[in-house]
Amino acid sequence: MEGRPRVDVHLSGDFDELNAAVGLALYRIAQEAVTNAVRHAHNATRVIVRVADEGEQVRLTVRDDGDASPIGRVPPGYGLVGMAERASLLGGTLQAGPDPDGGWTVDAVLPGGVERA
Repeated sequence: MEGRPRVDVHLSGDFDELNAAVGLALYRIAQEAVTNAVRHAHNATRVIVRVADEGEQVRLTVRDDGDASPIGRVPPGYGLVGMAERASLLGGTLQAGPDPDGGWTVDAVLPGGVERA
């Protein structure tokens, strides 16, 4: 599809034993963040999705390289609120906003993502 940014996904760690609730939350947050980037990131050419097992927590970062300027944007919807609520319900956090290097970044940290023996 011409005009849409390329989406690259990078996984770091072992997710074979990922807690089902955490896995679903990661999927839904990533889905909403990528959808937002495609819809709202003006001039974006790339969206990078990173999921990393950090031991006691799992980090999801979704970053686009578009123009993060709010000028001419549609009014905010419930996407960011829904992502934050989804993370919070599992005891995690979510931060989203313009990236200092340009673009927009969503960063979610969910605890206890991988069930360890």
